Amino acid sequence: MLVKAKTLRQAAPVTAVDALLDISILATETRVRGIGRYLAELAPALQRAAAGSKLKVGFVESTEWLGDGRVDTDAEAVIARLLSTPEPSARLPWAYRLRAGAARATRAAGARLLHLGMPNVTPWGDTGGPRLLTCHDLIPTRYPEHYATLGEGFGPGRRALDRRRWGSAAHVIAISKATADDLMRLLAIPASRITVVYNGVKLERWSAEPGAADATLRQRYDLGERSLLVYAGDADWRKNASGMLRALERARRLNPRADFALAWAGKLSAERRAGVQAQARELGVDASVKLLGFVPDEDLAALYRQAHATVFVSRAEGFGYPVLEAMACGSPVVTSNVSSLVEVAGDVAVTVDPEDPERIAEAVVAVEQDAAARAQRTARGRDWVARFSCERQARETLAVYERLLA
Repeated sequence: MLVKAKTLRQAAPVTAVDALLDISILATETRVRGIGRYLAELAPALQRAAAGSKLKVGFVESTEWLGDGRVDTDAEAVIARLLSTPEPSARLPWAYRLRAGAARATRAAGARLLHLGMPNVTPWGDTGGPRLLTCHDLIPTRYPEHYATLGEGFGPGRRALDRRRWGSAAHVIAISKATADDLMRLLAIPASRITVVYNGVKLERWSAEPGAADATLRQRYDLGERSLLVYAGDADWRKNASGMLRALERARRLNPRADFALAWAGKLSAERRAGVQAQARELGVDASVKLLGFVPDEDLAALYRQAHATVFVSRAEGFGYPVLEAMACGSPVVTSNVSSLVEVAGDVAVTVDPEDPERIAEAVVAVEQDAAARAQRTARGRDWVARFSCERQARETLAVYERLLA
């Protein structure tokens, strides 16, 4: 789970708020994805930021086919309730309830603005004010051959869907300049209707100081004393599993004494897990690939701290949380020189062509391990990550609300 649940309380009746942020997606399996992290970290910071403004912000906990749904002004209480169920609900039923009930919930709360952080659902009916969407990426539109489905009408259908979705919004928050550029280039959304607000990272969660999980981490995940290359994420096309695995094979040949192993944190579907294992066997590195499944944040931070390097060589990203989280934990990072990753990495990470496994391997092997170099990386990484605070994200998001409601 993304946060530890506090003592649960019932949602308090909310009679009037100025703006609503929908965080109901946290009841679904998306809670452990990047969008789940985005909402779970933005909402409490937004509540704190709004306390010093004239705007009253509420948070949508649930919507219904009929009725006004549940809205609360206590973000942490809503998040705790949404994450309290051990088995998340399916996303499709959630999506149709949101379509049917979002407008009613917004009007019932008296809100003049609705912010959808999970933008793939367009509400039915009039919400009574501007609708603000967060655009995380347009990867399916950029790469329809990999992501556009028959149900969407393949590439042309997906582009038409996106034009309607983003074109009908009053304003769009883009989580990186790369995403903003895609909105303008692919969908002709004018720059005046886009604001770039970078995602926020909680430095108190991601730290270079060892935690309780560090001492037993390798034993619990059967990692031995090998030099770990850490990756956190899925295995779809854009994540470039083939590039990582080929780089692992080359790195092991370049420096056999290091005994590199790839510690892969992330819940994979059975099909994708089998695909990764098949590629690893073909390359002869199957014994050096550890598929760990879902890893809680405490253990993931410990993995970053114990990594020889964190490898995140995606072909495309809307943002790239693992790059910043690893930096904050003192891990050297090897990432891609494309997409939003250039913005997120700055000059702290080593950036490489994601289509060049040889260069990825060379970068991994070249990472120095002496104490002085690691201390310098930790200091530079933490200073860089501090620019991406949740507080800054919340202030800039609130400023968008204020402009739209002026």
